[in-house]
Amino acid sequence: MLKLGARRDAPAETLDERAVENWLGRIGAEQVLVHAPELSGLRTLESGGKLERPCGMPEHLLHFIVSGGCTVAAGRGEWRLQAGSLLWVRPWIPIALRADAHQQTVVHRLLLSGDPASDACLGPAMYVERAWELRSTFELLTAETQSTLPYRDERVRGLLLVLFTSLLRRAASRPSSGLLSSSARYALEEYVDRNITERPQASDLARVAGLSPDYFTRVFRRTFGIPPREWVVRRRIQRAAVLLDQEDKPVAQVAAALGYTDSFLFSRQFKAVMGIAPQSYRSR
Repeated sequence: MLKLGARRDAPAETLDERAVENWLGRIGAEQVLVHAPELSGLRTLESGGKLERPCGMPEHLLHFIVSGGCTVAAGRGEWRLQAGSLLWVRPWIPIALRADAHQQTVVHRLLLSGDPASDACLGPAMYVERAWELRSTFELLTAETQSTLPYRDERVRGLLLVLFTSLLRRAASRPSSGLLSSSARYALEEYVDRNITERPQASDLARVAGLSPDYFTRVFRRTFGIPPREWVVRRRIQRAAVLLDQEDKPVAQVAAALGYTDSFLFSRQFKAVMGIAPQSYRSR
């Protein structure tokens, strides 16, 4: 069974894995809704801005927090969403969102049509934090839904499967043996973010985690599914994406601010992670 996170004083929700697999098998491009501009796409919430739907909405609503933060109550769950957090709320689940005071909050939203018969197997809401690797999936979905190129529907379905299976995998209960602890993962993220311009090496990360380099590399790959160097590159590029959204500096200056001396290398790595060149990303 899959367990869904909720408010600490509420019991965990569980999902029937076979029913969820059937739900994933029916998901398709026709479910992505782009007709509600006030709810879908990249949006900026002013300080203290609110979104309240006491009776919920007829669609699946996904929020990815690009910058800033907000507080969300959905169903029996209540969360504090920081940048990099992702929240999935099922149709007809009451939701109340309030952006942080004294700063703007940038949110990427995605709506999908609901189906009461098949959606019944899903929990009311699902929340994951530090899900930066899924931001590029949101960006690609937005681009593909507006595309007229061949295989558009197939690509949208593939991206939806990546998005939802990633969420479900993060929610799944799994043994911690052989994986980095949550405190070690948090320490690594904090260290890399503080030293983002210095290109931390695997040996540096192993020291932060308190492990030998060889064992650290093995357990890191089991935990994140990628080697340490690729993970560091992804975090640098994710920081670059935030800077491109928030600042008007030329792309070359953004690259230099993150320690890149070769703008061509920066552009190549940015496109590999985000699926789009940095200048195209900024002007999207």
